[in-house]
Amino acid sequence: MISRSIVSTVALTALIFAACGGTNSGYGSGNYNVGTATPAGELNAAGASTTAQSTDNNLGGAVQSVIHDEEQEARIHKAQKTEPLLAEAGFRSMPIDTPAKHKVVEGLTPLSFNRLAHHGEIHYWFADPYYCNCVYVGNQLAYFRYKQMKKEHKKYKIEEADLIDQENDIDLPMDSQWDPVSAFGMP
Repeated sequence: MISRSIVSTVALTALIFAACGGTNSGYGSGNYNVGTATPAGELNAAGASTTAQSTDNNLGGAVQSVIHDEEQEARIHKAQKTEPLLAEAGFRSMPIDTPAKHKVVEGLTPLSFNRLAHHGEIHYWFADPYYCNCVYVGNQLAYFRYKQMKKEHKKYKIEEADLIDQENDIDLPMDSQWDPVSAFGMP
């Protein structure tokens, strides 16, 4: 949640600099980049100010870096949440530790189930190049067990949230002196 506000702040800053960076305001004789000064008349081959372009590149790179880090955290979180269920359902974990295995994994969609047939049998592959750098492989029975366990886990989470909501409900007697609604000026 904090990283989203950082991304928003960095993106807003990048937009402001992009809007202001390409024009000469007339208040000075040059555009200024962090730590360096460049004459306003200096242009690159495309006709853009080199200072504005480098500022845009630095900020764009910063925004992309923050977004990439957030996506990487989301991938790792998904893997950490999924892999224990896979192991419990009967999937085998195999490390991606050779160039041949890396080549095979490149053809799979990461962090999702890939269905592959081999010698007349269906196998499910779950590639994780982000967290464990491994592939989970299981048969149809393991896949069905995983799906069932995931449903049960989701149902448990919903029931747990409902219990917490029920515990937070306050039943006041009808003659209670405490009235939160009118205390905030509501009718």
